[in-house]
This record gives sequence, C-alpha cells and structure tokens, in this order.
Amino acid sequence: MKYKKPDPFAVAPGTSIEQINTLRTPAKLILALGFVLLFASGFVPNQDEPSSGADTTAPAQTEAVIGLDGAAHLLGRTTFGTPLEQLQQYGSLTRTEAVQKLVATLVTESVTPLPQWAPMLPSDVAKKRGKTEETRKAFQRESRRWQAELRTWWTRELISSPSPLTERLVLMWHGHFTSEMRKVRSAQAMLRQNQMFRRLGSGDFRKLLHEVARDPAMAIYLDTRRSTREKPNENFARELLELYGLGEGNYTEDDVKEAARAFSGYRIDARTGSLKMIRRRHDSGEKTVLGTTGPLGAKDVVDAVLAQPACPRWISRRFWIEFVSPTPDDLVIGKWAKSFVKSEWQLKSLLETVLLSDAFWSQQNRGSLVKSPVDLVIGTIRSLQLEKAPAGQSLRIIGRLGQQLFDPPNVAGWPGGEQWIDATTLLERRRFLSAELQEISILSMMKFNPGQVTDRANPDPQDPEMDPEMDPEMDPEMTPGMSMAREMPKRVNRRDRRRLLPAVAKKYRQMWSQLGDDAMARMSKLQSWLLPLEPVGEIKDSPTIQARLGSVLLDPTYQLK
Repeated sequence: MKYKKPDPFAVAPGTSIEQINTLRTPAKLILALGFVLLFASGFVPNQDEPSSGADTTAPAQTEAVIGLDGAAHLLGRTTFGTPLEQLQQYGSLTRTEAVQKLVATLVTESVTPLPQWAPMLPSDVAKKRGKTEETRKAFQRESRRWQAELRTWWTRELISSPSPLTERLVLMWHGHFTSEMRKVRSAQAMLRQNQMFRRLGSGDFRKLLHEVARDPAMAIYLDTRRSTREKPNENFARELLELYGLGEGNYTEDDVKEAARAFSGYRIDARTGSLKMIRRRHDSGEKTVLGTTGPLGAKDVVDAVLAQPACPRWISRRFWIEFVSPTPDDLVIGKWAKSFVKSEWQLKSLLETVLLSDAFWSQQNRGSLVKSPVDLVIGTIRSLQLEKAPAGQSLRIIGRLGQQLFDPPNVAGWPGGEQWIDATTLLERRRFLSAELQEISILSMMKFNPGQVTDRANPDPQDPEMDPEMDPEMDPEMTPGMSMAREMPKRVNRRDRRRLLPAVAKKYRQMWSQLGDDAMARMSKLQSWLLPLEPVGEIKDSPTIQARLGSVLLDPTYQLK
C-alpha cells in the first residue's frame, strides 16, 4: 500500500465556512496546517460566560442507559480504545452502573512479565559497572538496552493490560510527577517509580505524595540526593509546591527555601535501592514552611502541603484537565475538592465524582480533548483488537508522534492538548492510520521465533552505539539481546503480506458483523464507536471493510476524544 503524502494546507472535504468560523483561534491554526479540529458550535466550551458552578446530576439522567455514544465517551476518555463488543456491553448500563463497572477494573499490579534485570539493586548495578574503561563501556551499552526494554515493557502493558483505566492513571501520574530517563539513567529506578504509580495511583493521595517525596528516581531527577545542609538544593521543594501539590500563587519563595532545607541529607541506599537520611548532612534546624514551624523534615513538609486548601483543588483540577476539558470550572472543582477531602483523599472516589458529574457528560465538552500519541496508537490497536501487535513498533510510532515514554520534555511533563499537533506530527499521524496500521494488523497475525531480531542495518550487532538511530532514543525494535524478543519482528515482506492479508480481512469482517445487517445503521454505529463528534468529511459505505474503516479513522474528528 503506497502512502500518499497529504497536502499540509488542505482543508478536509465537506468543511464549510460556518464550521471553520466556529473554531477557536488555536484550532484555526491547526486547520491551516491541514488538520481540522472540528468543535461544532454546540460543543465548544464557552470561556467567556461565567459558570454557574452547578454540577448536580438529575435522577432521570443517571437512570437512563448511556447507549453506544455514552459508552464511547466514557471509555474514550478513561481507557485506551475499546473493542466494539465491550462498548456495547457498557452501552446497556446507566451512568452509575457504567462508572462503577469501569472503576471496579482498577488494579495495582502489571500483568506483563518484568524484565530480567528488574530485581537488581544499585549495589548489583555498581558491580556490573566495574572499574576498568572496558567494563564501563560494556555497562553503558547494557544500561541502554535495559532502558529500551523498559520502554517496550510499558508499551506492551499499555496494549495488553486488562485494566486500561489503570494505565491511563499511571500515564497521568508519570506526566504529573515527572522524571526523565535521560537524566535518571537507571531503568531499575524508573521501573520502580512506574510500579509505584500503578500501586498507589488510585488509592490514598496522601500516601502517593509521601512516596513520591522519597522515590529514588525523583531524588536523582530533581537532585534531592545531592542536597546537603551546607548547600540545600531547591529543585524538588519548588516542584513539590508549584507542580505537584499546590500550584502557582499558593506558596512563597521563602517556603521553597525553607522546604529545601528539610529535604537535605538524603541518599540512595545501595543495599536496598531506597532513599535514606544521612543525619550529619541534614539540616535539623528550625524552619517555617506554609505556616508550620519546627525542626521540619521531609515528611513534615509534605504534611504541610496536604494541609493547604489549595492541594485538593490542585489535584481536582488535574483530573478535570485529564478527563473533562482544557477549560477548568473553578466552582465545580471547588466542590470536587471538598468531596475529595471528605473521602479521606481517596483518588478512586475523586475519579468516580468526576465521571458521574454533569461536566464530564456535558455535550459541550465532548470532542474537546486532543488524543495524545499514546491515545492514538494504543487506542487504535486496542479498539481493533490487535493486542498481539509488536510493542517495539508501536513504541517507535508513538515516539515519532512526539511522546517518548519515560522521557517527558521537562519537569512540567507533556504540554498536551493542541500542542500535540504540528505539520510534522500531523503527517505522521496520517501515515500511521493510512499505511502502518495495515502492517501492524499483519504483524499481529504473525508468530515470531524466541530469538528473532530485526535485520535492519546495524554494523555490529553487539554494539548498539554503532547505529545512529539507536542513540539517544534507543529504538527497542532494533536492540539486540533483549529478553522481550517477541516485540522485535522483521519488516513484513511481500510473501507474508500476501499470506496474511486474508486473515486480516477475516478479522475485520468478524468485527463488521457486530455492527448489524442494515447498511445505514452500521455506518452510524461505526461513527458512534470511533468518533466523538459528527465527522467532518462524508463517511461512505465503501465496497471493502478496510476502506469503510479507513474513512472513519482518517476523519479529523478521530484525533479528538
């Protein structure tokens, strides 16, 4: 299938002047690049009119079944793609029933087997590093392989997890409590942090925040391990107040300086991999942080953050932006925050509050969020039930679209929203949906030998540094010696393509049969399943199932949720 490069300045067929004029200015900019973020006038959140703050849910609304549209909205915002059969099951439930069923899927452990190096402690890693130049170089290559494996491991978990809602929260916390592999350079520490988000990400937020404050990856990333009594480092203290717990305007510079003193003297214990205090390096003097005075330590500062009214509002706001729209309603968020504290800071309770709110279900907010690269790639794979697709290839596509797992661009995480789209990523998104999706469909049907690795160019198969494409991002699909060899398929050749295309077609025919027999009803269900808004272009009942599906996937509204 030859990929035809789309015109980056083309307006999608069927887009009227009236539709273009309803777009906000940032969306018009995206439209000029050839991507229509279609917010019909009835769906655009109004930023000019003051909100009433009303967030009550009438019984008539919650007792009615949500239907296919409602199920697609609920699962589109909270998971990564949903097979049609599962969507239909949720569509037969009321709001309350659907939300309860969804929240009940939350888990605290991953299902993908951990990489072989996962149990290694810093002392084990130090032994591998050695003392000679030769052993250090060998260790650097192995460390990069571990990092590549970790990215592939999480991609596999995103594709195959029975609880995509759990992985949605893990990804959200990874962007909120950011650490970057580029700086941490420890696959073991980053895996430990990832597992922490999974274990605590839907539980007690107070415990999560305390664990983040003593997380080894965070201590490396924000230099807590280098902070001493003589030279307290302010990095973690500042981000704890500004990004993690309170938000701008709810603390002073003196609070940052005093909090930094409280976080001095911590090191990573090579025997356990945990953070420990070295008392002679810790500033045990009196400090005042957020109105609390005493010989404060790290735990005391976190407790002082949690005691501020701004903290539950800040986390409630984070949930609004993640699940509702880019334009938070402060009055509604204030009500959520009170409910959050009343629930003893249970994140699962906050999630239920958000998902049962009128704000979440409002037609005004539907299609108001832009899919991230993970949303687009993993969501498409899961929706089309391609769970056996190789994670290495999926990870590479996600990276090309601008989202490197374990490497957010900075301490504030991924900016998200309309910033996911530019001229380059737009072309890559269309390339994925129009060309690479067929290859992934074929690969999902293939069986791979345990030791199989890619045959793409690598001058020395034992030296990944020889391949410029593997450094610094380390393409896992090209990495030799990985224990997750199943994720490293060869390119699909013509023979495999001819052999497996009938199986792919059969899979899509089975999926198509779930839409019913009536042609018009089928297309309506297809749109409800995959699109959050009315399509921009005309969706035709094409001769082949792949063409019908492609016309929906390539509609600009498929980029929204």
